[in-house]
Parts: sequence; C-alpha cells; structure tokens
Amino acid sequence: MKWSEEYKVLYHDTNSNEIVGMSRIFKYLQETATAQMRAQRPSYNELLNQGKAFILSGIRVNVYEPLSYGEKITVDTWGCPARGFTFPRSYQITRSGELVCEANSNWALVDTRDKKLIKASDVVLNYYIDEPLDLDNQIRFRIPGELQLSLVGEYTIRYTDTDINGHMNNTNYPDMLFNAMPCPENKFVKSIAISYQNEAKVGDYLKLYLGKTDGKYYMRSVHEDGRVNIEAEIVVENLN
Repeated sequence: MKWSEEYKVLYHDTNSNEIVGMSRIFKYLQETATAQMRAQRPSYNELLNQGKAFILSGIRVNVYEPLSYGEKITVDTWGCPARGFTFPRSYQITRSGELVCEANSNWALVDTRDKKLIKASDVVLNYYIDEPLDLDNQIRFRIPGELQLSLVGEYTIRYTDTDINGHMNNTNYPDMLFNAMPCPENKFVKSIAISYQNEAKVGDYLKLYLGKTDGKYYMRSVHEDGRVNIEAEIVVENLN
C-alpha cells in the first residue's frame, strides 16, 4: 500500500527555467515520507526521543516530465522490505494521473547515542510496506576511475542548510551541486543519484569536483581532511 499527499506547485518552487528544481522535488518526497511516519508511527520525532534517527545513504530520482507553477501533484511513498541494516523506500509523483517522477532510496537507522547501526529485526515500524520500484537505473553507481574531476567550487555549510540531526539536510544537496555546475539553461535534470558518505555540519568546508563522460556529470564533495562527503551522478536533458 502507498501513502499519498497532494501538493500545489508554488511559484517559489520553480527556478529560472520556470520548472521545479531538484531540491524541491526532494522536499516533496521527504515531506510525504514524514507524513506517513507521523500517521502510522513511530514519527520521526518519536524515533529521536528513543535515541534513533533515519539517515539517508543513497537515492536515485528519475524525472520523466518537468513540473511547473500552479500544477497539482500527488506524491506516493511506501516503505520496502528491510534487510540487514538497510531500510529501502520508494516514491512516485503523478500529475493528473500521469507518472512524472519515480525514486528509490536506501536508509540506515542509527543509534544517536553511540552512532551504531540498528538492524531491521531489532525495531518495530508500522509503515505501509510494498515492493520497491523496478527502475532501469540503480541507486548505486561508480564514478569512472579514469575520469578526471576538476575543482569547480567550494562551500561552507550554514545554519540554514541543517536539520534537526545537526547536519546538512539531504534535500539541500542538489542545490549545492547545481550551483557549482555549468548554468543549465533550457535544461532539466532527468536523473540524479546521490551517495551520502560522511555528514557535513555547520561550519564544515567542502570542495566540489566535477567531471563529465558519456553524457553524465559526476560530482564529489570532499571535506578538508579528505573524507568524501557525497558523490553524485547527474543526467540533464533539453526542455521541449
């Protein structure tokens, strides 16, 4: 079964191409998942009070048609069968019955006190469960080893980037990445996958690297000490 929420695209959800930006799409997905958790329990805050938090480890979002101002959309989400330390979740966005976006994600449940991962068998969750989407492209990807990445930007994490967990919220990463890419005028993001590897907190300084091969952009953000923050695979397409 799926959990559904309806939204109307606001003007400030759109970018200079007059379409909804990827960070905003991420927010629609996460807001819907949060609503399911709040209704079916435990809510995100209830988990936090238990000393637990869901941390996103990877996500793949495919956009089939861009969204525009004033459109009404339905966002569906559901948890998928968990295995080991991995809690998968899927999403779909429809517009007037037309499927315009799909996504798969993997989450880890962390004990906030000792930072250890919690097994799926050791926690009771009451969320709707169904099979994950069968997408052509997977969450996991690899930046080609022969691809040379060039430094394209720097970023210092600010208070407004962070969330209740004290680190940069996963929905803000697409904006950070796209602000360092060549200006994508008359284009939209067809697909994005992000691998979240090491969190970034307020004041952390990141270097952003970019490379392109076979029609795909690859990006990596790196902490001052050399730890990889995130890696991303991005495909853009011309607007009609």
